[in-house]
Amino acid sequence: LVGAVAAVAATPAFPSSPAAVKVTLSEFKVVTGVPSVAAGKVQFSITNTGKLTHELVVLKTTKTPAQLKLKSGRADEASSVGESGDVAAGKTGKATLTLTPGHYLLICNIPGHFAAGQYTAFTVK
Repeated sequence: LVGAVAAVAATPAFPSSPAAVKVTLSEFKVVTGVPSVAAGKVQFSITNTGKLTHELVVLKTTKTPAQLKLKSGRADEASSVGESGDVAAGKTGKATLTLTPGHYLLICNIPGHFAAGQYTAFTVK
């Protein structure tokens, strides 16, 4: 019985396999398969169905999209926890991040895309 308790205590705080989140990027939308996930490793599987190159930037913030500062057509990335890099039209990409509980914005931050409305809210519980 003591060994069983020790085994439970040694269990990591986050699940070992990442939660899978499908993300579709297009002009000018970010659509997720789920609105929230549990804290821990999250693997974003990104599909660009648009005609332009897009990217996925994950911001942990309490701000609304309207409250983010813009500079040269891009949102402030000071609260970024990671990103996919560019995903060409018709291509796919991945980003695996460790996320803590809180409010996030998933955005495309290619100049002009965020300002055109390419973002969505996301929650980590």
